[in-house]
Amino acid sequence: MVITGASGFVGRECCRRFRDGGWRVIALSRRPDPTVADRTLPFDLGASGPGPEFGEDVDAVLHLAGRAHALAETASDHDEYERINVEGTRRLVGASVRAGVRAFVLMSTVKVFGDAQQRPDRGLEETDPPAPDSPYGRSKLEAERIVLGERALNQRVVLRPALMYGADAKGNLARMWKAVAAGRFPPLPETGMRRSLVHRDDAIAALERVVRTPAANGKVFHVTDGCPLSAREMLDAVRVAQGRSLIRLALPVPILRCVAVAGDLAGALRGRRAPLDSDALRKLIGPAWFNSAWIEQAIGWRARRTFCEAVRELGPARSSD
Repeated sequence: MVITGASGFVGRECCRRFRDGGWRVIALSRRPDPTVADRTLPFDLGASGPGPEFGEDVDAVLHLAGRAHALAETASDHDEYERINVEGTRRLVGASVRAGVRAFVLMSTVKVFGDAQQRPDRGLEETDPPAPDSPYGRSKLEAERIVLGERALNQRVVLRPALMYGADAKGNLARMWKAVAAGRFPPLPETGMRRSLVHRDDAIAALERVVRTPAANGKVFHVTDGCPLSAREMLDAVRVAQGRSLIRLALPVPILRCVAVAGDLAGALRGRRAPLDSDALRKLIGPAWFNSAWIEQAIGWRARRTFCEAVRELGPARSSD
């Protein structure tokens, strides 16, 4: 088993889970960490060349690495997405074909749908046409096409996880937890706009299932916990997890937009993001709802945890849960 991105939030735990399951794991990384796998192999997705030589029989490749979404994208970022997410995937697929790999699984993103295509009335399904509106989303969609189009691989699968969380997670949900704990998070209104989430452990379980299931071949699956929440519901869950009372007040959306703009300015001055800026607000109050019924029907995977059940993992006491 080869795993790229082995030192990341998902990759490190993925290596542990597969090793515990009896797999011999080779970790591909720009900065190999010998503690996460049975063997490490230096590999830079953005470099030129034919790709890595695994040096031993490999049954499956889990491609988790890539150039992540940048908040303020520049022309150089656009080139990086193409070089790493597209051409890097192409090189890795080529190396897998040369090595006779059976299964190749790409961890993609729901960002292939962009933000404008989101619907407040239902979750987007795999049959809805992708319409990425960012260089990141376009690069991941092209990576999907590379993987699914390589028929020399006996099994090729694409997973599109929703917003992922879990112990040691970073990003907007972790910032929300810290801001609520510090009494600095504004009371969000109930907009009715729902967002899909998935726990890291459930996403890894989906990886385990598709690697072992021939019926997954050639398919794209959304991966969510099936329980989309509004931003207000997420905030309430965080407050409950921290032992705080629920609040009845709510700031109107126009005021929140002003607070977010102030957060943008504060972040620019301090060199680090504010708990609430325009990007965070857009992700909180906008819809990002995805239907994952297909993966349940096709291969029998179902998430075991919901955000309300596992939200404490975002905080310092999460290791005991």
